[in-house]
Amino acid sequence: MLCVKTSDPSNRNPPQITKLGGTKGGNYESVAVDNRNKYQPIFFISEDAEFGALRRYTPPLSDSKTIANWDALHRPGGITEYLLFLDNTHFTWTTNEQEGRNSQYQNYPNVEGIDFHTGYLYFVSKKLFQMFVLNLDNGTYTTISTKFGGFQHSPDQIIRNGGGDKYLYLTEDGGNTVGVYSICRQTGERYTIFEAYNGRYRNDETTGLTFSPDGSRLYAAFQDCGCNNSESGIDPNCGCLLEFSRKDGMSFDGSTLSVKFHSSKMV
Repeated sequence: MLCVKTSDPSNRNPPQITKLGGTKGGNYESVAVDNRNKYQPIFFISEDAEFGALRRYTPPLSDSKTIANWDALHRPGGITEYLLFLDNTHFTWTTNEQEGRNSQYQNYPNVEGIDFHTGYLYFVSKKLFQMFVLNLDNGTYTTISTKFGGFQHSPDQIIRNGGGDKYLYLTEDGGNTVGVYSICRQTGERYTIFEAYNGRYRNDETTGLTFSPDGSRLYAAFQDCGCNNSESGIDPNCGCLLEFSRKDGMSFDGSTLSVKFHSSKMV
């Protein structure tokens, strides 16, 4: 079991356990931040477990002259709440941890990647092969299948391109065609960015997905490159870091990118 610990890049504070996961720890996976209020950013943390609980942590409000900093995750006085689905379209937040765990088990087990943008929270359930889209301002949500084209296995990491906000990019955990895929936020249209077909990458995991600041370069890694014909994904001496760029030098969110399109019809 892991607690969430941070180190201060300014070296003014020693590494310290944050308020995000409490002191009991958990199988935490990813963090997203609603930073619309710079004096009180709201943090969301996912837990990769059937009986996990997707948390929302609201720190104490900073004073009007101090933008939230190290204290936001370490000062006492914040509130931890848990995601609770009310029905097929509405959600709320509860301070009852058991209610949150029951909700995750019943509706979105094994949450991995999570991301926030302009009032919407995105996260994926690797067990259900679904992405959930929460409208944080009106308490409603929708879902979309992540299974399309060669992407037939568990969704893992999910991020936006720093050079644009049109698409969400996802990695695949396991299966025959691990790679990177994208979903258009506005239309739900889905695309394949790259795939590693059957062979030595079978049952591997794509991870470490990120972009250069201008969005023109994509980076991802295979955890196990099939050294010695391994399919275990646990070879400590094997791994591949990949870099992709467009010939025109534009952002991956640019309109001229030629990628494989898949129907937005739910699978």
